[in-house]
Amino acid sequence: MEIKSNLCSNATRKIGLLITKASAIGMDIGGYGYADENTSSGNVYLWLEDYAFTLYIGLGSDDIYALWTNPEDGEEIEIEVEGSDLSELESWANALYNDSQEV
Repeated sequence: MEIKSNLCSNATRKIGLLITKASAIGMDIGGYGYADENTSSGNVYLWLEDYAFTLYIGLGSDDIYALWTNPEDGEEIEIEVEGSDLSELESWANALYNDSQEV
């Protein structure tokens, strides 16, 4: 995983929170991915290739969310991560993917 450079101290702090949460729920952060700040939205995110969702923290908060993006139309759906484990998040993302494939 790569951490993008030139981040402000608050974005760096939030990346630390994301990495801590990812590790706590059992995500493997050693694979390909990156942590960065979206300068348009102010969201700080952790994207890892091995997972069908992205973890992020929004502007003005320390709450961590999982974000799934529909590969067909780009629609984004999010849930709060607090109280969820990796299995639940993967099941959530997989169910959304399966629903998106139904015609």
